Amino acid sequence: MTRIKMIATDVDGTFLNQDRHYNQPRFARQLSALEAAGIRFVVASGNHLGHLHRVFAPTPAVQTFVAENGGLIVDHGRTLFEDIIPTPTVHQIVAAILADDTLRPQVLRLSGAHGTYINRRDHPSDPTSQAYFFNNIVLVDDLTQVEDTIYKINGEWPNDTIQHLADRLNHRFPGQINAMASGFGSIDIVAAHMNKAVGVTQLAKSWNITPAEIAAFGDNDNDRDMLAHVGLGVAMQNGTDTVKAVADLITPADNDHDGVLDVIDSILAGEV
Repeated sequence: MTRIKMIATDVDGTFLNQDRHYNQPRFARQLSALEAAGIRFVVASGNHLGHLHRVFAPTPAVQTFVAENGGLIVDHGRTLFEDIIPTPTVHQIVAAILADDTLRPQVLRLSGAHGTYINRRDHPSDPTSQAYFFNNIVLVDDLTQVEDTIYKINGEWPNDTIQHLADRLNHRFPGQINAMASGFGSIDIVAAHMNKAVGVTQLAKSWNITPAEIAAFGDNDNDRDMLAHVGLGVAMQNGTDTVKAVADLITPADNDHDGVLDVIDSILAGEV
């Protein structure tokens, strides 16, 4: 059995429970055990870096983040790697989506180095509804005029249509983007060659860790490539069928019952 040297986990629907919490005392003990065992712990999320810092503030030993679905890798405050959507491509895709009534989302966002950009007219009257995920909102009058380093375009549609819409977007813009359902009725659009597998592999390579030595956890389609690419791909019990189909293991417990932490204990014990 190949020894695991790195653990990468998604956040929402995976590491966090439905109340957006995690078992902090248990996880803190695990972090100490992982460090003693020489196993790196990495957060691999579609969310922006500021949000991830806030989520893991209670356990400050977590210092390595593959954010923006692989587009931004930061370790102990140092940017190791970033991959963006070219600005002309961002403007082209945003204009095309907003001009097509069959593609227009309830809200469209650009996730950039200096903020999360939302059209002023789409900003909710109660901004607390978005405050959890987006603590860096910048209101603009026209998304096609935003000039920033853009890692990701993100939109929200009715949850039952997102798989089909992600496929449509990829077909509409071949070779330009990678659109993936990311949960909660949301689709993440990143550069064509980018996904969490690319980001996690890039990071692991810098540590001389091979994909076979990585365990990864996820619950949704933007985790699928990552789980398929690593040595131990772990799908959540509450995950989508498409993620479970590529996994090596499904957690015995769901995200509301420490599913990730249970499997980490098994990794530390050498049982998986």
